[in-house]
Amino acid sequence: MKVQAKFFALLWIVCGIAFAPALLSAQAPNYIFHNGKILTVDNNFSIAQAVAVTGNQITAVGADAAVLATAGPTTVKVDLKGRTMIPGLIDTHRHMYSYAEGAYGRLLDAHQRRRDPLQWNAITSKSDLLNQVRGTMARYPFQRGQWVYFTGGPGTVDKVKILYDELTQWDLDTVSPNNPVALSLGIPDFNGFMVNKAAMDLLFAKHGNFIRKYGRFWVDSAGRPDGHLEPPASRLVLPYTYDRKPEDLAVMYKADLEEMNSMGITTVASRLPQDAKDAYSWLRAHGGLTVRIGQGVIEAFGNIEDPTTQLAAYKARVGTGDDLQWVTGVGPTAIDGSNSRACTDQKRAGGAYGTLDSWFPVGQCHTDIEYRGSPKRSGAIQGNYYREWIYASADHGIRFANVHVAGDRGVGNMLNFIEDIQKTKGPQATKNWAMDHCDMVNPSDFPRLARLGVTMSCYIRIDLDDMAVSYGDKMANTFHAPVKSMLDAGVKVVMETDSNVYIWDHMETFVTRKDDKGKVWGPQDRVDHPTILKMLTVWAADYVLKPEKLGTIEKGKIADLVVLDRDFLTIPSDDISEVKPQVTLVDGKVVFVHTDFARENNFRPGGSLISNYQDLKAQRPQQLSSAESGGGG
Repeated sequence: MKVQAKFFALLWIVCGIAFAPALLSAQAPNYIFHNGKILTVDNNFSIAQAVAVTGNQITAVGADAAVLATAGPTTVKVDLKGRTMIPGLIDTHRHMYSYAEGAYGRLLDAHQRRRDPLQWNAITSKSDLLNQVRGTMARYPFQRGQWVYFTGGPGTVDKVKILYDELTQWDLDTVSPNNPVALSLGIPDFNGFMVNKAAMDLLFAKHGNFIRKYGRFWVDSAGRPDGHLEPPASRLVLPYTYDRKPEDLAVMYKADLEEMNSMGITTVASRLPQDAKDAYSWLRAHGGLTVRIGQGVIEAFGNIEDPTTQLAAYKARVGTGDDLQWVTGVGPTAIDGSNSRACTDQKRAGGAYGTLDSWFPVGQCHTDIEYRGSPKRSGAIQGNYYREWIYASADHGIRFANVHVAGDRGVGNMLNFIEDIQKTKGPQATKNWAMDHCDMVNPSDFPRLARLGVTMSCYIRIDLDDMAVSYGDKMANTFHAPVKSMLDAGVKVVMETDSNVYIWDHMETFVTRKDDKGKVWGPQDRVDHPTILKMLTVWAADYVLKPEKLGTIEKGKIADLVVLDRDFLTIPSDDISEVKPQVTLVDGKVVFVHTDFARENNFRPGGSLISNYQDLKAQRPQQLSSAESGGGG
């Protein structure tokens, strides 16, 4: 009998193990959303009535009766009353940390942010600027040797001249001799800094050979580096300026995550500095990370001396992490500048795009071997770090993504590199490579983009008058965000915001191509409603390397879902910006419920935010500019 008892006990254990998956799959759903219009965005763009969510997975999709039949006694059934449900939106290029700091930076004082703003409205001379720096240095107890980061942009050409033409590292040193100091050049920090002598001495002592070989730095009339730095030299400064406390940053970041959830954004691809990564991880540990982050590694670029050999160590990092935080690429952040600094082959005729022509006549063309920054003040370079990085990435199988490529020459240079790489190493060497922005794409490059398999992540400007003044109507109507034309040519295209604006505003502009005055730009590049949805869901899931888990509403996918207040497929295109998400789920958890939906349906799941985008935006303190916060495009 004892032997028989042991046999049945063993049989019970074996059967229990064998049937464990079946028991798990039979678990009753936590939620069933029914009586809706479920846009699955699957291969057939199927439309269902109901969705069941069990744990963090979608466990049933289909007709009401079939899905409701899976309910258990604890299942929460939510009647959508005909509303539309879509997959969670995936924004493929959003500087979430800098936008959070811009929108909510004033929740902290400048010293907590480690961003000391220069008040450019009070600066009319170099002396004014130096007096402000002197005052800040006296006001705060900076430790000797501690880096100090001054933000704020000059705004007008006259003031730009003070910062770009008059100020030198030696001037700054007179008011800050005991601390390395970095000043914003009024452009995103990854594309340039002005530093004092203490900082230059430190950088050249540690990286002198690297800077002299790859640049890029400006020189005075005697040929001496004057303190103005462009990449890759300016990237050596970044690690010193991104060392804030995660709990301080988390205050700003959490508020921004709530705004994103209220828009229906559930995943973001973003290049993140180390302190921002730490802050989002801190939020996660405290239950506050409610958006998935596919993050690009940015510290490596410019901070390893020899990409050819040292980049190999980063190969294993791409794709690592989990489904909430993972690495999507290791790239140089930006191939060029933007607007008047976009790397272009086009001739400008003044206008806003020509504001910085005296310093960047063809833009910041980082992939050119000759120095194409400030031509009159540029130090000579012997090698192109960008080119070496790109070829080394292909050699080591490292994905190129999360990288700003704004100008048509910048795009063309990248395609030349990729074409050359594929000739010798084959298409696999640049698999899943992507370029972001689509600010200026030459139509002649569409066939190459398709043939080389490059994904284009595109934002769209609301107003193209400035581009038309600078380059002419033809270019403004054919080069900027030419989405439909690229799709027709076989190019893979996804959508980004590259801003913290309401994402549905951007979606509407892609569909209508109208600016704020109602003028249509590039009507041939309008996309329809299903296409813009695919660009933000199923196609975007490929961009963030999660096609098997995100982007569609299908059984087995992760339950990132958004309920809308109207039928997205049938509303007039001009009304897309009026869409108001009603419910947002991330990882199967309800993270946001619109105030109206909560009231109407008495639906207030524990841990969810009951609010709306308009109210959340109204709670922002006075907005910092991108230059003040130190980040931006």
